Amino acid sequence: MIEATLNEWKKWYAENRTEECRAIGKKREELDDDEVFIRLWNTQDGIPPEGGESFNAKAWKKPGSTPAPGLVIVTGKGEPPLILTNQKRREEAAEETEKWQKQKSKKASKAKESDSDQKKADEKAKKEPPTSRYLKKPYQWRCRDCGEEFDATKPKVHCKRNPRQRAEVSRDSTKWFNQFLEDVEWTYMPHREISTGLIGVIDDEEADALAKEAGESLEKILNGEEMTAPKYFDLYNERTRYLRVSDLKEHSKFKRVINRIVGWRKAKQKPVGKAPLGVIEIGHAFDEFLEETFENIQSDDWAKGERVRFDCEELGVSVGGTPDLNFKGVPVETKTLRVFPHEVPEDKNQKSIFKYKWKKNYSKQAALYLQGVDNEFMLLLLISRESGAFTVVPVNDEAMAGMEENWVVWAEKYEKQLDAYKKLIDEE
Repeated sequence: MIEATLNEWKKWYAENRTEECRAIGKKREELDDDEVFIRLWNTQDGIPPEGGESFNAKAWKKPGSTPAPGLVIVTGKGEPPLILTNQKRREEAAEETEKWQKQKSKKASKAKESDSDQKKADEKAKKEPPTSRYLKKPYQWRCRDCGEEFDATKPKVHCKRNPRQRAEVSRDSTKWFNQFLEDVEWTYMPHREISTGLIGVIDDEEADALAKEAGESLEKILNGEEMTAPKYFDLYNERTRYLRVSDLKEHSKFKRVINRIVGWRKAKQKPVGKAPLGVIEIGHAFDEFLEETFENIQSDDWAKGERVRFDCEELGVSVGGTPDLNFKGVPVETKTLRVFPHEVPEDKNQKSIFKYKWKKNYSKQAALYLQGVDNEFMLLLLISRESGAFTVVPVNDEAMAGMEENWVVWAEKYEKQLDAYKKLIDEE
């Protein structure tokens, strides 16, 4: 088992190591049993299976009480720990580490490391596959509005907006894409096999017929396209000047953004010095690959998605976002996942993982977009990054009810931060 929800990992630990176990995250963190994690294999666990990752660093910041940044640990008395992580926690840890290193460099002396310390650091670096790489100057940028790309050491305002920073796809990820494109056969499958009982999925003949038409149309288009691996991808940067649709889905994301957005608006944009490697890079680059592919579609039925905006009355703010595509006037949002549950029947945890992603991400994204359009439903295009199988699901805004209840609580809890943000918006 490589990937599963926290609840499944705790069950695994109880069955394989000891029933008296607990999961430990960040200080004072309330962990969500439905959050999805991948396992990391340390030296005690032996060699990881195919697709698994080894871990040779320190798992604990404070032994027994505080995991190292980016990790959640399941532990029990007298038994080795189970080390878990996921992409979101890795990105948060990288951001915190960069911040800490900057602070440390200002205070620390410029004394060089001793030869023995340097040797230990080199040995550690050899054991662990790198998860990121340094970017060379000048950096690559792309305008958010007109799409013009340019090189610059520092970001330059283009079309009155800060640009997106780009990174070249690494050699290893390019090889992965080339192999994927050589083997892939894009295959549409009806959505009922994976969508029955999920929140927001509508049971409507007209909507199902449209989803089927979209899927069959896209299958013909994709299998007829000449595709190449992407050369660049957009670097993830949580910093934003405006609250976005994606910021309203989960409390942890909203909390991070609303506590920092005023500072982000006042600060100058700075370049990111590193780019991810491995599965994280492939995920970002796959999004870029799909964006480039969809832009080249020649069809009267398909079009680029249009920006939507709606007023969130509970929080007193206006938020916006842009669905990826449009099919016959209906918005289409694309989400990629490693595999569909039915593709790996031997891995029973994939059902839990898919349901978690649907509940926490997919259904909420669709519900939020629907607040800014006149449509009663939209389409979710789900694509497997391993097989090229995909489905199209018609979804309504049923997930709004739970989010609206959360927003009422957040409005009171973060009243000062929201007022400060709204004041800056009013002054524009």
